[in-house]
Amino acid sequence: MSYWFGRHLRPVVPGEPDPIEAFISRPALTPELALLVAQTFQALADPTRARIVYALTKDEHSVGELAVIAGVSPSAISHQLKSLRDLRIVRFRRDGTRIFYSVDDTHVANLFREAIHHLAHVVYDLPDHPAADDTPLSDAG
Repeated sequence: MSYWFGRHLRPVVPGEPDPIEAFISRPALTPELALLVAQTFQALADPTRARIVYALTKDEHSVGELAVIAGVSPSAISHQLKSLRDLRIVRFRRDGTRIFYSVDDTHVANLFREAIHHLAHVVYDLPDHPAADDTPLSDAG
């Protein structure tokens, strides 16, 4: 998989319009933004990566710990983590010779948490939250 945005990140420039608002206020997704959204969801569409990200929403973990959690080899975990790092879904920190991984930011944790909540609603046939369909994306925060 080729990752588009890793090579096209722009710094926030003081005085320019709010970049978050620029992303969410568009009436339609640009082809570039649609690709970024698709890549993010595609990265989470793999069961092993989903188990990794779920574990990292709970706490940081080493490659060895993630291998046990996901039930695959440390080599396979490292390969998956590379893909997730490229998309800024996970990040790492060094502690001596050990490397620990965590979700990149609260947006990633919230995105994953929302997916789990959605699945709970589907599995248990629960109604949507009353305000959810009244809040357009541009007003969400």
